[in-house]
Amino acid sequence: MDFMIRTWISLVALSFAAPLSAQEGPDDGVNADMILALKGLQLLDHRLNAIGYRLVDANAPYCDEKAARTGLLLNDVAQYVDQETARFALGFDGSIGITAVAPDSPAELAKLSPGDTLLAINTMPVGEIATDDPELSNQQPVYRRVAAINQLLEQALAEDKVELTISQGGISRTVAIGSVMTCPSQFQIRVSADRSASADGKLVSVTSRLAEYFLSDDEFAAVVAHELAHNLLKHRDRLDAEGVNRGFFGQFGNSAEKIKDSEIEADRLSVWLMANAGYDPQAAIGFWTRYGKEHGKGILSASTHYRWKKRVQLFEEEIAEMEAIRPVDGKYAPPLLAKTD
Repeated sequence: MDFMIRTWISLVALSFAAPLSAQEGPDDGVNADMILALKGLQLLDHRLNAIGYRLVDANAPYCDEKAARTGLLLNDVAQYVDQETARFALGFDGSIGITAVAPDSPAELAKLSPGDTLLAINTMPVGEIATDDPELSNQQPVYRRVAAINQLLEQALAEDKVELTISQGGISRTVAIGSVMTCPSQFQIRVSADRSASADGKLVSVTSRLAEYFLSDDEFAAVVAHELAHNLLKHRDRLDAEGVNRGFFGQFGNSAEKIKDSEIEADRLSVWLMANAGYDPQAAIGFWTRYGKEHGKGILSASTHYRWKKRVQLFEEEIAEMEAIRPVDGKYAPPLLAKTD
């Protein structure tokens, strides 16, 4: 099915998924164009949240570090200039709410839904959660509150089940939610006109324009798995320890070679991550062939990345190596990851 058709069908579905209180029609001053844009962004959030959760969950046995995950994606309307419109479009009663729930996650099992408003975690009102933790200092101020909430939620889940106070359509309820231990990483759609993706060691970001370019979730997963591989292999820490320059001069000499080595590793690991999560690793070949023919060298046309034909050859070699071994319980142990089980 054509992606734009799927998008409009999904937007309609999302509009009916919002609480009934948000279906009565916008008040004066609510921007209809912004509502449609936010619904489109929410659709991309749904896709990335589902793909990211599936990748970290399926590959958990091979990660040396793990994090408690629920499958929830939270959003803070304070990050939008027009908060009234954002609250209406997302269906929130308050400021912090659920944007997406990953399929087959503890959040789905707890019957949480997009549009639910988060009021408290274990009786702690979200408005009272401290945002001055030094670990949050690298976050932009508008994202700091939701980052603090996610941090508290993860810490609480690592100890036991958590009770969330939720509001939907003005009706409050308390929901017990568990978690699963997955590979560590979080995922976000970054609104941008550029087609790019990145990883900072903890977070995978995909721009909205690139997310709209994918023809399937398998293609989407190919790029997400590549960025996730950077995080799992701790490439940022390694490059920092080696004194690699990631700025302009990082495109030359020793720095460029070290960055390229990390890109090759991420490509190699990505197809294993995809296969273990049930995505078709051949989609990496299809995506980079299509993207390469249309845009040349790829997302980053720099000396630190292989040109697309060489990337495709690398994927083919890695897939052949993976298919030559026998999977255990339908999964392949990635050679680049330390196996913990």
